[in-house]
Amino acid sequence: MSVDRRQRPQTEGGRVVPNYAFTAGRTRSVAGTDMPIEALVTATELGLAKAPGMPPEARAIVEASTVPQSLAEIGALLDVPVGVARVLVSDLAAEDHLAVHLPLVGADGRPRRELLERLLDGLRAR
Repeated sequence: MSVDRRQRPQTEGGRVVPNYAFTAGRTRSVAGTDMPIEALVTATELGLAKAPGMPPEARAIVEASTVPQSLAEIGALLDVPVGVARVLVSDLAAEDHLAVHLPLVGADGRPRRELLERLLDGLRAR
């Protein structure tokens, strides 16, 4: 049996919601910034406090982010493409429900010195 990847089944109530409905058809967050796929997010105190009143997808993201989560992990959790996860996470971050932890890379895409030094320190400690 083939699964239509454009739709994500919802177990509660048996409804099926297309992926684009989660973002109202948007491909970018309301803040307009693109979050790198390797960014990690964690829930803020505000996000955890407001989680019970959030839509199911937003609540799932915030609750899962009590430990650091990547965009890919959030996409897998919700069974949505990473682009959809990026928009949902960016929106939650813009509302201060999630804290974004950007990777230590420079504008040229190369690892910054701090990252390489931490990696070297970790290898030396072994």
